[in-house]
Amino acid sequence: MKAFGRAPRSTGGGPAPAPERAITARLRVCTALALVPVALYTVACLAYNAPDSPVKSRVQGMATKALQPYFWQDWQLFGPTPGSNNDLIYMTVRMKPAGSDAVVETSPVEIEDAIDRTPREFPLNPTKLPGLPLAFDAAANRYATAVTNFKNLPEADRKQAQDLLDQQYTSEFKEIQRFLSTQADSMYPQARIVSVQATFKNKAMVPFSQRYASPKPDQPVKSILETSWMDYVPGVAR
Repeated sequence: MKAFGRAPRSTGGGPAPAPERAITARLRVCTALALVPVALYTVACLAYNAPDSPVKSRVQGMATKALQPYFWQDWQLFGPTPGSNNDLIYMTVRMKPAGSDAVVETSPVEIEDAIDRTPREFPLNPTKLPGLPLAFDAAANRYATAVTNFKNLPEADRKQAQDLLDQQYTSEFKEIQRFLSTQADSMYPQARIVSVQATFKNKAMVPFSQRYASPKPDQPVKSILETSWMDYVPGVAR
């Protein structure tokens, strides 16, 4: 009489049972799929860091798009000293509303806070957009500090120093002009934008010890720099 149950597995050199072959096949497929992103990342790193050559020029664009949003290192990856101030950018726009030829001037609108909230509202979004106003804030503070120091120069030397400073910051203010043009176009899509202006301000943060005080302390706002009116750059937002 035969015993009930599964026959013992053969220890010979015959083929493995079907379930084991299926598991082995799935394991190989999963391993191959897991290695695909590793291989792509390795190739992108090699292309991104390779010496300049015609081959690199052809593939660098794709490598940059793959690496920079998620893997590009910057100071935000580390633990900088916690800030004690909030930098603010206010934008004022001169425009012609739809159906009118009269130029109107808007009230200053703070635009930096909404940009700073973008990565916190959607953490998976690898945006570097907050870095733009951060760079503009830094440039505005350096520019304002230099202008303040001109008071220590002889009267006859101040104009030349101002002209040299303006030349030094030409590229920064061109980028600010393009950035504000884009922001104005998105905020007033039906209007004809004429010119834009930025005002950089600084507001101290509420100390942690007073964060839950009632009433909450009113922190003063300090004006850092007000730019001149800059012509709207058409098409920059397209």
